[in-house]
Amino acid sequence: MNALKTIGSRLSVKAVLPTVTSRLPYTTAATVNTPRKNVMELISQQQIDKANTDGRRDLFSRNNPNGVKPGSIVLVETLNGPNETTSSTFMGVCIAIRRKGIDTNFTLRNIVMRVGVEQRYSLYSPLLKSIKVMQKPNEIKFRRAKLFYLRDQPGKAFQPLQSLWKQEQLDRSKK
Repeated sequence: MNALKTIGSRLSVKAVLPTVTSRLPYTTAATVNTPRKNVMELISQQQIDKANTDGRRDLFSRNNPNGVKPGSIVLVETLNGPNETTSSTFMGVCIAIRRKGIDTNFTLRNIVMRVGVEQRYSLYSPLLKSIKVMQKPNEIKFRRAKLFYLRDQPGKAFQPLQSLWKQEQLDRSKK
């Protein structure tokens, strides 16, 4: 009797399966042509759009001919803390730009009291108050993307910094 039940159940399952599978729409990966984006790329793009309040992305874009390039002299004003209103400024030669989405940062170098000082700033940091390009790199010829060799040869790029800094201080005192 048990043998008859198992044979009957097997027959009924086999009879039902082909009808169920024929009703389901199957597609192969080759037939689906919908473009899909990576979820992490979408999240990163949303964060950049949210943090890009004053056009920083355009300032550091590769496609912008008037943007910051390695060799530009840049003045950066930063807040001293998240809840503070005081700020500090740093002017230096941009020696490197690292473009990695929301983690984009740039490195500035200056000589302060005969000591080389480098500072790395995150582009989309809420502590960055303003970024101002003081001089373009086309006035001083640089042909590299990373200007780390300026650490060993400081004389070439840091001469115009003192005069630009004095000019900026005069402009600020007039306001």
